[in-house]
This record gives sequence, structure tokens and C-alpha cells, in this order.
Amino acid sequence: MTLRITLPLGNEDSVKNLVFSILTKEYPLKIIELTNLIRKRYGKSVTFQAVRKAILELIKEEVLIKKENEFLINKNWLFETKKQIDQIYQDLNEEKSKPKSINSIEGEVSVFSFDSLAEMMKFWQNIIDDWFKNFKKGDANINVYQGAHGWEGLLYADKEKNTMEILKKKGIKSYALSIGNTTLDRYVWKFYSTIGLKVDFSHSTSTFDKSYYVATYGETIVQSHYPKEIVEEMDKFFKKNRTIENLNLSKLSEIVNKKVKIQLTVIKNLSMAKQINKSIISQIE
Repeated sequence: MTLRITLPLGNEDSVKNLVFSILTKEYPLKIIELTNLIRKRYGKSVTFQAVRKAILELIKEEVLIKKENEFLINKNWLFETKKQIDQIYQDLNEEKSKPKSINSIEGEVSVFSFDSLAEMMKFWQNIIDDWFKNFKKGDANINVYQGAHGWEGLLYADKEKNTMEILKKKGIKSYALSIGNTTLDRYVWKFYSTIGLKVDFSHSTSTFDKSYYVATYGETIVQSHYPKEIVEEMDKFFKKNRTIENLNLSKLSEIVNKKVKIQLTVIKNLSMAKQINKSIISQIE
């Protein structure tokens, strides 16, 4: 069996592809030599004129170059093509893991990877913004949240307040359950209570509970498991900072911007969202 390397365009048995395949192994060659090889090697009835036409088209496309009366593959074209294919491969893989926009969410379940907690939270906020931007009367109007620490209220207080004001105007009911129960946790969730959330505490030392953050926005579920090192540093920060006056926000910013792989899962499932809502709200009301 003859090995063929073809151009990623058109029929693999086209004259252009057969010329290209031959020249990947044998070069340089004259038109008559290529014509004879196509006839003998591939059993294809082809004319000298057809091979000449294919070669001229490949020269015009800069795939081939002419050397005296012989032809060979243009190495510059090959190098540039490889660079483009490598970039396409990288972009396709990044698109699956690192969303470029809210439109990256497709199907019922989408999983994304980020290089820091801050980067992930920026995309999480985009999901919230998109939800209330497109919210219509009659849509599921429950928003619940569960997490170990409400650190966003310390770094992004104004943004959180603006978001809650919009949600309230839309008639959306919001609930939050805190797993953390430090003095700082209680201060943060007191702030959230003043901007419209119904809040309660369900203290847990479980490794799973301390790493698991989940929220629902209508039919959309957003969840993440923080890496162990982030969980430990966040716990340490909330235990150490007992008063607002001496709060070290630069340290908190350092934690959330630390380079670490973290995943975010987005699920579109109203039935599942309702079950999560019921579970969390039952611990608050």
C-alpha cells in the first residue's frame, strides 16, 4: 500500500493532491516524471496537461517552487502552514478550557479551566450579568449561593451591591449559606444581608464543604472546587483577620490572584437547579 500525504483541501485523489503526496518523498521531479508516477503508482489515467495545470496552480498557491525544469515543495510554505496549524490547535484547545466570552457555554454541561481564582470569578460574574440582562418576566427567579467564605464582598463590594440592586428590581429572590463562621465571615454576610440576601450559617469542617462553591441563577448552576492550597490560605486569612480596621486586603488580593489551576462547571438544568435551591433554602428559612 502506498502512503499518501495529501493537502487538507479537496478530494485526496485529485491530481494536485497526488502531485503533493509524491513530492513529499521524491524531489525534485519533472512534469513527465510526475505524470508517469501518478499513472503507475496510483493507477490513475492522467494527461501531461492535467499534471502541468495542477503544478501551476500549486506554484501560484506557493505550495511548490520550480527549480530549473523540476518541481519541489516550498519549505517556506510548509513552515508557515505548520505555524498556522499549531496555532489553530492551541486555539481550539484553549476554547474548550478557557472561555473567551459568555458564548463559550454550550450544551447542558460546560467545564472551564482558569489560572487563578480572580480570573475564574471574573467569568462567573459575566454569567450573572448575562442572566439578569436577559431575565424576563416568568423566568425562574431564584438565586442561591453556598460557599465557605464570601470573600467577594471584601474585594468587590460595590460590584456585589450593584448586582443585588439589579436582581431586586427584576423580582429575583436571593439566598446565601455560609460554611465559614469566623468573625470576618459574619461581618461579610452582614453586609450581604443589608443589600438584600437572606443569609444563614451552616458551619462545617468537612474538606469537601470548605472547597465547594455553588450558586444557581434561574436554570443555570455554577460550581467550583477550590484547590487545597487556596482553601488553606483562605481559611487562614479569615481566621487571622478579626477586625475590619486591620483588614489586610492586599493579602486577600494576593490569594485570589495566585497562579493556580482551578475549574468552573456550568450546568443548564432547571430541575437540578430547583433541587439545589430547595436544599440550601431549607437550611436558611
